[in-house]
Amino acid sequence: MIGSVWNKWDLHIHSPFTHQNGQFNGATIDEYVDKIIEEKLSLIGVTNYFYFADGELEAIRQSIANKNAATTALGNVEFRINQQNKDGEWINIHCLFSDKLSTQKINTVLSTFPIFNTTDNDKTIYCSKSSIENSGIQISDAVVDFKLLLKHLNENLRFGIDYLIAVCPNGYGGFRPNMKEGRSTALAKEIEKQGQIILARAEDRNFFLKNLARFDGATEKPVFACSDAHSLNGLGNAKNGSFGIGENYTWVKAKPTFEGLRQTLIEPDSRVQQTDNFVENIFMKPRFKSIELGGEIFPAQAIKFEQQTIPLNPNMVAIIGGRGTGKSLFLDAMHSLFNHNSKSHNARDVNVKSLSITLDQGDGTELTFNAKDDTYSYLHVSQGDIQKFSKEPSELSDEIKRMLGIRYVAFDPVTSSEITENIGKYRSFVQYWESSDPQGNRINTPTHQQGIIDMHTKLMATLTNPQNKQLIAQYQQNLKAANEKRTIITEFREVEAVIQRATSDINQSLNTINMKQEALNKVPLLQVAVTLEKITENIKALEAEISQLDLNNVAIVTSFKEQGIHQDISSLLSKVSESQLAIDNANAKLTEVDQRTSQYHDYVKRRSELVLNYRTYLNQQKDSIDNAFTSLKEQKEHWDVEQNQLVNNMLSDIKINGSITFNVNRFYQGLEDCINRGKFRSTQNKTSMQRLQETFGVITINDFFELIAGIQKITCEGEVSENGEPKLIAIEDLFWKSEYFNQGGRFELLNYLFSPESVKNYLYVNADFEYKGKTVDKLSVGQRGTFYVCLKLATDPFGSPFVFDQPEDDLDNNFIMEQLVPLFSQIKKYRQVIIVTHNANLVVNTDAEQIIVANNEGEVISYETGALEDGSVVDNFGTRASICNILEGGSYAFEKRERKYGIQALV
Repeated sequence: MIGSVWNKWDLHIHSPFTHQNGQFNGATIDEYVDKIIEEKLSLIGVTNYFYFADGELEAIRQSIANKNAATTALGNVEFRINQQNKDGEWINIHCLFSDKLSTQKINTVLSTFPIFNTTDNDKTIYCSKSSIENSGIQISDAVVDFKLLLKHLNENLRFGIDYLIAVCPNGYGGFRPNMKEGRSTALAKEIEKQGQIILARAEDRNFFLKNLARFDGATEKPVFACSDAHSLNGLGNAKNGSFGIGENYTWVKAKPTFEGLRQTLIEPDSRVQQTDNFVENIFMKPRFKSIELGGEIFPAQAIKFEQQTIPLNPNMVAIIGGRGTGKSLFLDAMHSLFNHNSKSHNARDVNVKSLSITLDQGDGTELTFNAKDDTYSYLHVSQGDIQKFSKEPSELSDEIKRMLGIRYVAFDPVTSSEITENIGKYRSFVQYWESSDPQGNRINTPTHQQGIIDMHTKLMATLTNPQNKQLIAQYQQNLKAANEKRTIITEFREVEAVIQRATSDINQSLNTINMKQEALNKVPLLQVAVTLEKITENIKALEAEISQLDLNNVAIVTSFKEQGIHQDISSLLSKVSESQLAIDNANAKLTEVDQRTSQYHDYVKRRSELVLNYRTYLNQQKDSIDNAFTSLKEQKEHWDVEQNQLVNNMLSDIKINGSITFNVNRFYQGLEDCINRGKFRSTQNKTSMQRLQETFGVITINDFFELIAGIQKITCEGEVSENGEPKLIAIEDLFWKSEYFNQGGRFELLNYLFSPESVKNYLYVNADFEYKGKTVDKLSVGQRGTFYVCLKLATDPFGSPFVFDQPEDDLDNNFIMEQLVPLFSQIKKYRQVIIVTHNANLVVNTDAEQIIVANNEGEVISYETGALEDGSVVDNFGTRASICNILEGGSYAFEKRERKYGIQALV
């Protein structure tokens, strides 16, 4: 049973049995019922004047049953009272009788009631066919005393169980409540006070729902638009009851029973609509239409579901049951089908043998889900989810960002790549600078290379004399020129290799992109043939020049002999060549060292510039949170007034802003792992953390960015300036102090301070919030949970179903009564709400459309479904009895709800 759903009712509809103004032109009861079925009327108030024809209700009910139709026929007796309205018309009132009462029972009760008229000889006339016909008066002339009628009904029937009174403010015999004259107004008030139901027009809705100042003690009353049909087919005009069957009706969200009618007194706004264009009839609302459960729930455990297919109400479904009856397993089963990979939920890991869910996408299109690889996005809050997020502020911050639609955005990958490359090049330079030969000489320093030049220059001086000086100088010059050209050739070949590798990588990436359909304009590949050709030409030219220089030196050897210089020419020139090569290599190395040192300074400078971009990244994250919350509060043009107001109410006590957070403790805890802890051991007066803070001087976000920008703010113990003050150095200066680092050296700290992947662990953006003016640290767990639910619904208010397992476990009771109950009452119009609860208020006061009662008999779990209007507390059967028996305060919730409307409770 799907519970309370919208269906069409007509409480004022005459039948071919009508005593007056019948225009059915010989239509049979079957034809009358066929018309009712054709117009899809689920409940009708079969109307007649003062009494029913014999067997009238039974004839109609039997015809309905014969046609297997689901329409319910109530009895509606229309009376004229002995008071007139401003237009001189006798005022009409209606008595609506329970569908459990027969024609005979109603007529028997009325037959002992004297009408206001008397016979010519002043004898009493009773409200029955025989008495009125014998009196000689026309039924159109009969009137009754309203007060006496109410007294008689109350003495013979049970008010609210057997009958209710309906009054008519407009049309023929209307009591005109909006008149200004004193007498008419007073009369209208008195008549309305005695009526529980208003038979009126759609435009009268707000008057009887919103205008509670119309008299002292006025309450909201349901307004029913009716046809007052006296024929099968009317004229489409309300005047004088000329509507036909199905031409004027009311949409009612209730079981088509008298008890369903009682529910409209309690929820006259949300359960009754007088036109077709109300939200729930036109809003496309995706919903779970049904769930099929059956078989084993947990592997190798006895507990199982009875095989059932349970239809689900499109509005609000409340699942109740005693401890261990399986009420939460219902939702766990749903969760397992759609959210099996979710790590942020606390639903139990069930594995139901037979599980299938049908989804109505809102337009009647249905999808069936029955496999673990099915996916559907809906809002599911499992038992314990709220507590999980509300206890840990950092997790709550991440959840807030997710709810605001803010997904993790990595630091700019291009900048990250450049930082990684920069750190790699920096590391390469340090290794280059610290390289040494087997003797321990630091070979890549200017001092070392200059020493080589000086040594070999002096050695060259010992090899020359006035006789060979000129030839050796020429020989030396040729060697130097050849060595320089060989160096250039080496550089050309290195560049050539780089170009070839880079071109191959770039062209491979371009090919991958060009193959994608979205790349409409294909990007040409890099063409480097001309460049490589020029490099080759240069190398060949240099090699030719080197060959010529080699030939020139061969000629110099010949000149030695021709000039009669008698020396060991081969040995002499070999030493010259060796020394010249050493000098040339050292000079080249000096140039290289100078270039590498210059690049190193560039790396240090650029590194700081790049990481400073992280501040921009943080500000962008902060702005995204601020903007998302601002956008959330803005009016949405595609929402109606109620939707915008609903979200605004949910956000009224909430304030969210992005906050850049520098976690000092986490920063120093991580930093401690990157350095020589022996330098920062705790002393009698200071902890390791305090000594670290004294050294690095970083407390705030600005301190951190100053540190990585190279500002001198580090204090090394024992180092003082010329004036005796502690000497401040930059982070780069500290990197060259090896005693502060372990085997990993400076590079662990370098990565820790400059790599975005490391920085995000201690410098990040949180979503800070206030609820009712209190920050998170001043809120109770229940208040945090309340905040969580409000934001969860406000960020995803309409559309997909909302499933909530036992909201009362983690929420403040005041919030449940003052905010959650009215919130559910409104939001269920726009999205399906399914809850498990043991709180009677969340069932009764939200006017849940469907109640599912969980049962566990011998480890077999089953579910019974119904509506609030089903069953009886007094007779202890049905849904109403289950609510009272299972939920604490269930009886009180019903009683309190019904008492204010003056109808008998707990029936």
